[in-house]
Amino acid sequence: MLLEIESLVVRYGAVEALHGISLGVAEGEIVSLLGANGAGKSTTLKAISRILPPSAGTVRFAGRSLDGFDPEDVVALGIAHVPEGRRIFPGLSVLDNMRLGATARRATSAQIERDVEEVLGIFPKLRTLGAKLGWTLSGGEQQMLAIARGLMAKPKLLLLDEPSLGLAPLVVKDVMQTIARIARDGTTVLLVEQNAHLALQIAARAYVLETGRVALSGEAKTLLASEEMRAAYLGSAVRVAASA
Repeated sequence: MLLEIESLVVRYGAVEALHGISLGVAEGEIVSLLGANGAGKSTTLKAISRILPPSAGTVRFAGRSLDGFDPEDVVALGIAHVPEGRRIFPGLSVLDNMRLGATARRATSAQIERDVEEVLGIFPKLRTLGAKLGWTLSGGEQQMLAIARGLMAKPKLLLLDEPSLGLAPLVVKDVMQTIARIARDGTTVLLVEQNAHLALQIAARAYVLETGRVALSGEAKTLLASEEMRAAYLGSAVRVAASA
């Protein structure tokens, strides 16, 4: 496994948000982390990227424990975290936002510009918006920019937190297709997503969290067909999709 989490516990003060969860992500996979609000999905990503230090348990990346790592160390090791809410810099241009994603790397200016061109190949619409300031972009454009900035770190593992949040259905479809392409191009993805149906369509495997514990796990296609999964997390979305 590229990423291995064992018995991970995370607390916010006296409140325990993760109660000893374990999961793994193999190299080249898209793995979805699903569940309701407050289930612990974003907390899991923050613990991996060391924004939140775990209280107990182990996180290993490429066989190496992340104990004692700072967020900057994690990025340098090959993990990029695209947080919920996009958090692009509104007063910087699209291209400058992208370049900031490479700051943790020891790369020359020429290499960074080559990488910008490579990432723009994945997001052709951003090429036409290069000089525009972040605040002028639509929600979908900002989400694409946030993912593009994450890819500028040249990660082996990309952590995506709710990339479809607040986006129109057609834009969500484009975002999911782009995530699938990123994985096909060789970047492993751990995807936190409330739209379980769409997430399971592009993922190889998934874990479902309930109040800080793993409630279900398995191959995405198996979970998509699971009556338990349908009743608890998919609801009418699957029925509508099946009849379309």
